[in-house]
Order: sequence, then structure tokens, then C-alpha cells
Amino acid sequence: MLFVWLSRLLLCLAILFAARKGDEPERLVAIILVASFVFDVPNHLIFGDPTWFEVNPGHFVIDVWALLTFTWVALRANRGWPLWISATQLIVVMAHFAKLLEIDEARRSYWILTVVPGLLQLCGLIIGTWAHDARQRRIGRYSAWRPA
Repeated sequence: MLFVWLSRLLLCLAILFAARKGDEPERLVAIILVASFVFDVPNHLIFGDPTWFEVNPGHFVIDVWALLTFTWVALRANRGWPLWISATQLIVVMAHFAKLLEIDEARRSYWILTVVPGLLQLCGLIIGTWAHDARQRRIGRYSAWRPA
């Protein structure tokens, strides 16, 4: 229970920091993280509480959507850190596939592979926003997006 509240507190801090100090890529990643959390509420109303013995279809859809949107931001942003966020989300999606295929190791590590990357994403957002702010103070305003 403490873990849940600490992760929610970290989410709030990361969102506020990205909204205050970040530019469009930081804010988009923050919006995706909040949307994933918000989408999870009706998911639990529809599919019930998650069990770690089977894949929750709602979690799978939310995680695939998050992977696609994180990857879009990562490929277009003029920053390197969104690639790390996208990579951690890929770990989550691959854990779902491993669980669906009933790979033996996936049963033991499914919780770790689906929960821990979310914490890494929050830390990545905080560090990425801090790096953006430091870079902006050092060199001035710069383009948030790579040229097409």
C-alpha cells in the first residue's frame, strides 16, 4: 500500500515539475503518464482488480497505446531522454506478450516487469525535465522538436 502512495506522489511531483519547467516534449510525456493512470480507473471497473496470473486486456491496450505515443514523442523530440521512456514502455509490452505466451520466467517476474518501468519513467521525466531546464539556462531557448 505504501508503494502505491509513493508512486502516486512521485507521479504528482513529476507532472508538476514537467508542467512548470518543461517544454512540449516534457509536457506530452507527462500527459501520457497521467492519461495512462486515468485510463486505468475504468479498466479496473470493467475488468476488475488485476491478478498476476493472467494478462489484463485493458492494461495491455493502455500499455500498447502508451508505447506508441511515447515512441512518437521520442522520435520527434529534440532530446534523448524520451527514448529511455519509450524503451521502458517496450519492456512492459514485452512482459505482456511473455505472459500471454506463458513463458515460465514471465510468471515470476510479471509484476516487476510491468510496475518498475513506470517508476523509471517518472524518474526519467524528472531527470529529463531537469536536463532541459539546465540546457535552456546554459544555451538559451532552443527548438523542442527535431526538424522534419
